[in-house]
Amino acid sequence: MKRLALKISVCAAYLSLAASGVARNDVFVSSANISFRISSEEKSYEVNQEVRLDYRITNISNAPLYVPREWEATCPSVPHIWAWFEDSSGNHLVPGYGGDCVPKKDTFRERMSKEAVLLKPGEHLDGPLRLDPKIFHLIPGRYRVEAALTGWAAEKFNAEERGELEKMGHPLVAGEAPDSLTIILTGDLPDHPL
Repeated sequence: MKRLALKISVCAAYLSLAASGVARNDVFVSSANISFRISSEEKSYEVNQEVRLDYRITNISNAPLYVPREWEATCPSVPHIWAWFEDSSGNHLVPGYGGDCVPKKDTFRERMSKEAVLLKPGEHLDGPLRLDPKIFHLIPGRYRVEAALTGWAAEKFNAEERGELEKMGHPLVAGEAPDSLTIILTGDLPDHPL
């Protein structure tokens, strides 16, 4: 009976060790391992005033992981963190983005050092987001501000790059983490011709 208990204990220890080894080699983890929140010091803004938001990404897992900075370090750059308005009809008013860039010959490690931040359990990364209601000619009223953090997508990396990601020693967040809040835009209604 003691022999059987010893064999079971050895097998359990082996399986546990093997499972932890697999977990360490995972290149991507779900966005369920982080908390993404937006906030605003103001609850109302003038319709011609920039809406100032702050975001916070917190590692709520039990292991270190990489979270993205606001923009990819690629050319053209794509946002990892984006915000938009939703009106009372449910229409999403999403700002565009663009810009000029000249592709740089950064190594993959250089790119990831610009794009990824390692957060230990409980640590957070904060940053600003700005929205301009004038772009959409918004009128006074209640609006929902929605934002999302979009992690890395495995299919965007080739086999060589995935090998480099494994060498980083900790997984990267994949998937999306949304949040929202309500603001009120105040001010005069615009003049419209009859």
